[in-house]
Amino acid sequence: MSADLIMRVARLEAHRDIERLIADLGHAFDSGPSAAALLGLFTDDARFEIDRYGMLTGAQAIAEGVAGNAGRGFRWTLHYLVSPRIDLSDDAASASLSFMLWEAATSASGRAYWIGGSYDARAVSGADRWRFTHLRLKADLISHYPEGWHDKPDALDQA
Repeated sequence: MSADLIMRVARLEAHRDIERLIADLGHAFDSGPSAAALLGLFTDDARFEIDRYGMLTGAQAIAEGVAGNAGRGFRWTLHYLVSPRIDLSDDAASASLSFMLWEAATSASGRAYWIGGSYDARAVSGADRWRFTHLRLKADLISHYPEGWHDKPDALDQA
């Protein structure tokens, strides 16, 4: 197999693995959020900039900070992380990322919100998986939804 083909396959696998990292981030945010699930997604020295609301440094602080926010921030979220742009380094060992956020959320007070924005990130390939070294959220929209969320209906409207 040629060196060029090997590198092309490695780059394709890196893209796939980074898309999985982004998906895993959304699942970790939406599962509680889960500190255990978040911990493995970041390097020990990672930074997470949360718009104008603060910065968390280190995998442990990010995991605990995001999970701990449920009691005072958002207790339920449904993240859609879409349109990933992945720019791999020449050696495919690191990448610059950007992706969009669309989110439904319920605050600790029970208010419903729509949130939209974008993430910029850096990620590196590790021995077992890709991890974020830097994640920055830019929230363009945080809008209260006064009607709030409703339970699923027993049947869908037939009209």
